[in-house]
Amino acid sequence: MLIAITRHTGALEDAALCERYNHKAKVVSPIKPVKNMEVIESFVKAANEGEFDAIFFPNAFIAEKLGSCINSGLASKVRMIANGPQTAKILHNIGLAAEMLPFFYTKDLVLYLDKWIHGKKIGIPRAGNTYPKLAEDIKHAGGIPVEYRCYDVEKTNEVMDLTGVGAILFTSPVAFNLAILPKMENIIQMAIGEVTANEMMYGGDAPAVIGDGSIEGTLKALNSYLVTESH
Repeated sequence: MLIAITRHTGALEDAALCERYNHKAKVVSPIKPVKNMEVIESFVKAANEGEFDAIFFPNAFIAEKLGSCINSGLASKVRMIANGPQTAKILHNIGLAAEMLPFFYTKDLVLYLDKWIHGKKIGIPRAGNTYPKLAEDIKHAGGIPVEYRCYDVEKTNEVMDLTGVGAILFTSPVAFNLAILPKMENIIQMAIGEVTANEMMYGGDAPAVIGDGSIEGTLKALNSYLVTESH
């Protein structure tokens, strides 16, 4: 099955992962990132001067664009934390040994850090669509969040080409909200996780498939759904 995966322009494709589950990937881009160079420079400077006890990378795009700007020697002194396997893989390839959130949800960062977070300064390079309550959650747990809005997110204003697509995977609430969709018939709508699913249901498009917060988990859920529907 050909699966449309909503990614921002310039994102890494998930072709190999889809092929592993007997599908093909087609990246569609309802959103695009817009750099905030002044903020990016401020984050990189603070990170390389060792101002943080931990740095949290909320997605693969941020890791890909900013990870290489960080001195790899910091990884032995600063906790590098990745949200999801693809984000972790990118950081490792850059030379930043990173921990990975076990549940792939930004909102679980505080739970993952547990009591360690108290009094710790957490650097968060982010785009405009990062979990908005993260800084508040960190403060409530006794940590010190320092957010850097390195990228804004804008809609591409293009109707997504879903020719030949059997399923569409929305990878974030903002991707769903800003997507300009053609008329969809016989296309399975999927959410990468609960947060995106809730946004879709609120918008009147309940997903048939809900993943665990990762692309791979969603593909597993899709295959289970297809088996169920075939009986």
